[in-house]
Amino acid sequence: MKFRNSFPLVCLLFLTTSIFCFQNTTAQNSFDSIYKKISFYSKKKKYKKAIVFSRKLYKKALDNKDSLQQAKLYHKIAGLHRKLNSQDSAFYYYNKSKEIYLPLKDSMQLVKNLFHIALIESDFGSYAASDSTAVKTLKYLNGRRPDVVAAIYNCLGINLKKQFFFKEAIPYFKKALENTQNNNSKNIYKNNLANVYKEDKNYLKAISVFKSILKDSIKRKKTKARVIDNLAHIKWLYNSKNNVLDDLLLATSIREKEKDKYGLIASYSHLSDYFKNKNKVKSLFYANKMYVIAKSKNATNGLLEAIDKIVLLDKAGKSILYLKESIFLRDSLQKVTAKRQYKFAKIKYNYEEEERQKLQFKNQAIENKLLAEKQSNQKKNIFILTILSTSGLLFYSYRRKQQHKKELLDETYNTELRISKKLHDELGNGLYNIITKVQNPSFKRHEIVNDLDKVYLQTRKISHESDSIETGKNFESYFRELITSYNSDASNIILKDLSILELNTLKKERQVVLYRVFNELFVNMKKHSQANLVVISCKKTTKFHEIIYIDNGVGFKNEKIILKNGLKNVETRILSIGGSISFEHQFTKGCKIIVRFKK
Repeated sequence: MKFRNSFPLVCLLFLTTSIFCFQNTTAQNSFDSIYKKISFYSKKKKYKKAIVFSRKLYKKALDNKDSLQQAKLYHKIAGLHRKLNSQDSAFYYYNKSKEIYLPLKDSMQLVKNLFHIALIESDFGSYAASDSTAVKTLKYLNGRRPDVVAAIYNCLGINLKKQFFFKEAIPYFKKALENTQNNNSKNIYKNNLANVYKEDKNYLKAISVFKSILKDSIKRKKTKARVIDNLAHIKWLYNSKNNVLDDLLLATSIREKEKDKYGLIASYSHLSDYFKNKNKVKSLFYANKMYVIAKSKNATNGLLEAIDKIVLLDKAGKSILYLKESIFLRDSLQKVTAKRQYKFAKIKYNYEEEERQKLQFKNQAIENKLLAEKQSNQKKNIFILTILSTSGLLFYSYRRKQQHKKELLDETYNTELRISKKLHDELGNGLYNIITKVQNPSFKRHEIVNDLDKVYLQTRKISHESDSIETGKNFESYFRELITSYNSDASNIILKDLSILELNTLKKERQVVLYRVFNELFVNMKKHSQANLVVISCKKTTKFHEIIYIDNGVGFKNEKIILKNGLKNVETRILSIGGSISFEHQFTKGCKIIVRFKK
């Protein structure tokens, strides 16, 4: 009887479970079917159709409230837009994917998005933003995936190269080489390094790097042709008497066989340069070939370069027509660039505005919830809490005021005592000696002026040491103001990567010491070094912060480093917080000072 009564219930349960499983299986099959379509159209390079199906799949993920799937699809859509060369849209979707991965704390997925964002920002000329994004990517990697680390260093090097900071770009390309084991990547980074050496006119080093690439086994003929061509061209730049024609022609023949038209633009350009002072007819011949290829590929920069060569070589020909075409092309290029930059800026603004509104709505929801909870509390509890809070605040405020008054009095007394002692010990004797020299006609005027200058510097030093230093959450801005105060036409100071040190989070005593140390270094620079360029770069390791000071001044006399007065004080200060300081004499001129301290 019991069995008979429970049988309908068992059947119903079985039916419900079967329907649920069938629905899940059907949903999964639908997902898989759309994924296959996305992969199919991607392989066929029909990226627009792939985007359509990616958006359909995203809608399903949105309906299912599957945030991980949404993030993956945003990343997929961004990649498809990149293949369509729609970089602004790709930037938008990579950011959308990044924002979903952030709360999920999936660092490697964040890295994928951030890395592509950095590349796109670099492509649009937003080099500072690209650098910032690349540094964030390195933080999330935390030493993992050396191949990705290498690619990021390569991006940082390219950003510097595009801004014509060739010497500064070199270390980043070297770091990229240190972090990769992939031969193809190594050749790319070596090629970038060699080109930076070339732009910096360090032709011997560029030649050495290109030779090292040729020693490796290069499978792709296009790559081999590029290396041969670049190496020959740099050899010619180094010494125009070098016989490099055979190598230039070899690279050209490989490119013609491979139908590498973009490579041929470079080959014809180099051949035209080679023959410019040897055979103007041949030089013009290759310039015309470069023009034809560049025009067929719509390569605007190559076309403009070819026109410039033709105009110089064929003054009696159709130079006026070429000049008109050049003017038209430059105007068009400028308009396209401006339009592209505007479109990117608009996408970036729209994304930031969208995120701002989301945050505003989120904050508003939280505020409404808090307000509702607050109103639900009993009036009696609110009244008691208010009285207790007010009493506590009044008492705390009173105690803080009293304590602050006492601290101010103690500090004032100690400061007055210290200044009094310094005035007596350091300035009194100096002034007495000056008065004696003034009264004695045997002393020359320049000696007295020098003594007065010393007294002035001592007075300035005492004044700076007695100034109060703004510590805490605004210390970084205060420290930047110190550097700005010493920056002038006579002494240009370049500051790099200060933000990575997070100075606002340092303890108060470290902030004070850091400020005093660099104030002393700048005073020493102004007084002794005669430097017109100072570079301050910052690094952060797992245990230490590092600030490297380099100038192009006179350095240390006779290459011997002897610490006196101010520099001795600098060493004492940095040692007081468990840090270290090292002084190095540069081979040419100037000095290098490395300040290292714990966070």
